[in-house]
Amino acid sequence: MRRKRFYIVALIVFLLPLVLPSLACQQGGSGDLGPTIFQAWNNVREWFIMSGANNRIEKIRKGDAAILVVDDNGTPVRGARIYFEQLNHEFLFGSGMLPLTKNGPNAVNQDWAEAYTALFNYGTLPCYWDSYEPKEGQTSESLLMSMADWARKRGIVTKGHPLIWANSMPPWAPVSVDDMQRAQEKRVKDTVSKLCGMIDYWDVVNEPTMGPRVNNALGNWMNARTPQVACADALGWSRSACPKASLIINDYRTDIDFRDLLQNIVRQRGRFDAVGIQSHMHRGNWPLYQVWDICERFKDLDVPLHFTEVTVLSGSPRTGIDTARQPSDWPSTKEGEMAQAEYVEKFYTLLFSNPSVQAITWWDFSDLDAWQGAPAGLLRKDMSQKPAYSRLLKLIHDTWWSRGNVYTGDDGIATIRGFHGFYKLNIEKEDKRAEAQLYIARGLDNKLRVQLTGYKQKPPTPLYEMIWPYAVAALIIVLLVLIFRWIAQIRRRI
Repeated sequence: MRRKRFYIVALIVFLLPLVLPSLACQQGGSGDLGPTIFQAWNNVREWFIMSGANNRIEKIRKGDAAILVVDDNGTPVRGARIYFEQLNHEFLFGSGMLPLTKNGPNAVNQDWAEAYTALFNYGTLPCYWDSYEPKEGQTSESLLMSMADWARKRGIVTKGHPLIWANSMPPWAPVSVDDMQRAQEKRVKDTVSKLCGMIDYWDVVNEPTMGPRVNNALGNWMNARTPQVACADALGWSRSACPKASLIINDYRTDIDFRDLLQNIVRQRGRFDAVGIQSHMHRGNWPLYQVWDICERFKDLDVPLHFTEVTVLSGSPRTGIDTARQPSDWPSTKEGEMAQAEYVEKFYTLLFSNPSVQAITWWDFSDLDAWQGAPAGLLRKDMSQKPAYSRLLKLIHDTWWSRGNVYTGDDGIATIRGFHGFYKLNIEKEDKRAEAQLYIARGLDNKLRVQLTGYKQKPPTPLYEMIWPYAVAALIIVLLVLIFRWIAQIRRRI
């Protein structure tokens, strides 16, 4: 009976996406049934996607590790206690770090810095051509390097954004296509090579789908070269300048056109390491099923997805925004902050549960100087924390954080399961202690051997020594039973 029910439910789930669109088409123009059916179907899809999120997270974001504890002679230590606690995530949680550019990282607001480092392990450093090199040959290399160093000392991996963007061009830039080609090659190679080893990721080309339509010399260059060739060239320059850097093509388009462009870049032998997906939601939050569909659209490229520019408002959404002018009357509200927190928790949970996603970058960490003047931060303008910040802190450093105790068995091995990332280990047996670090990596056989210095494992207790106390106790019980029976028999005879 249960199996029969399962097949019936499976058949219904299979037929629904085939039947509903045809029903909606039949109703088109005669009422609201079509959109209502589609919305109902998408609500069902969203419920299924979110209900399976925690199981997917357990499966794809955690790994197992085996720790072997030995004494000075290499003998496995039995019953050693191992306390493990996560230090950092392998997954990249980050935000934009634009405030570090104001008077240098050492002058940054301390409330901002403390809130940032408590939450994130990843940061986007601004490297726009017009501000990085306002005059030819005069770059902000030392500032960018100091920001990368500030982040690295705090355990934060960094990304430079962007190397090429048609909307970021200094006034001295050359006009002709050939001269622009040489200028872009020099800019990319010089910047990436000088910061190789300091900056780990690069948005090599930003918004290439729009680039050819920008009416300036950089847009003309991209139009003449075509976006796919320009991107392939830029990726090649970056790769030669720093082979170990991870290279990203980033765009606000999330549709098939962007996917087709990426495929054309591959055909031009351009090799990128990740796809950058912008998700500015100034006009309203995206339905979660739509976010999932975006991830699925790009998964066949076989590279990770980075959600590079996330904006979720804590105020009213707006349409018809003038990007050239920042409004002064776009406040964060109490109701908006609670709605932001609810959506952010679901949005991050969904992305963390998708195996294609490797990084999430919140764009404006605080409302102060936020893009378009929007209430887009996790912090308010006075650097106080919004509810969304607290939700993310709990998710990243509690719900998705591993810690606990395990004990080694007779073979000296203890197994732990935890989220991918770095761990500190404290090992102790009697009065001897040792410390170690462990990295639980995705898809690897994670093993670690730790020597407990100064401890000598006692040889296993012989089997006869373990058994004889129980044997003696059993013999005594048998004798007592026999004695009581003998006494009882004597009393009956009397």
